[in-house]
Amino acid sequence: MNNKNLSVFFLVSCFLFLALASLARGAEIFFDPSVQDLGVGDQFEARVFLNTEDEKLNAFDGTVSFAPNLLEVKEIRDGNSIINFWVEQPHLASPGQIYFSGITPGGYAGENGLVFTAVFQALAEGKGKLEAREARAYLNDGEGTETQVSATDMRILISPGSVGPTIIVAPVADTNPPEDFTPIVSRDPQLFNGKYFLVFNTQDKGSGIDHYEIREGGKIGRTAESPYTLKNQALDEKIRVKAVDKNGNVRIATVPPLMPSPWYKNDIILVILIFVVLLAVFYSAAQKKAARRYEK
Repeated sequence: MNNKNLSVFFLVSCFLFLALASLARGAEIFFDPSVQDLGVGDQFEARVFLNTEDEKLNAFDGTVSFAPNLLEVKEIRDGNSIINFWVEQPHLASPGQIYFSGITPGGYAGENGLVFTAVFQALAEGKGKLEAREARAYLNDGEGTETQVSATDMRILISPGSVGPTIIVAPVADTNPPEDFTPIVSRDPQLFNGKYFLVFNTQDKGSGIDHYEIREGGKIGRTAESPYTLKNQALDEKIRVKAVDKNGNVRIATVPPLMPSPWYKNDIILVILIFVVLLAVFYSAAQKKAARRYEK
């Protein structure tokens, strides 16, 4: 091969290498640990991580699948997740399927971004794996461009009996309430028949958010999800949103009345005014009675 052919070969090789490297770019979902050996009845934690490969991503969704005859989900934790706003918190969507979908405003870039943690218990002897399916990620480029996502499975070997000490998954030590948050009242002609609705979200770095409760004015609180269509469309009452984490810690955010009622429609003020008027009447009558006695 002459020098000219060598040069052409070298250039073509470089081009192919760069092209393949470009195609290989994209996010990666992987599990920690990558291999788990245990016995029937043992429990273990499987942490789902994201490697963005130097890209900045702001939206993610996908499914973690497993064999339901081999493994049972005991708990799903989303504390310390890189995802700030869950469209759908990680949950058991169907037997053997954990689905998740979320957004990170401003984007995330890193090699070991924790998405969520699942606690499993081994049910029967056998070989299995955890795998991420139909995972999607989107660039933080203002256009929602989808990027490639690869996945590395977690291999699982379950023996008839425990291969060692039973793996005990310790509960999350969490005594801190969820983070501060500010619910927002909004209205859009395209949503909820043009009615006012409430948008809210917060994070809990320990055990993760369990649920939210909303109380409008003096009404009984109710469990709710964001966005929430307000029952009181007059917006003349205080709104309280309670965020409860999985350990029972609470954070309450309050939205003041956006359209307060006139003072004369406020029951408390009316009661006070009536009391003052009655007190004045009684005082005046008592003064007149005392004056008549004095005159006599």
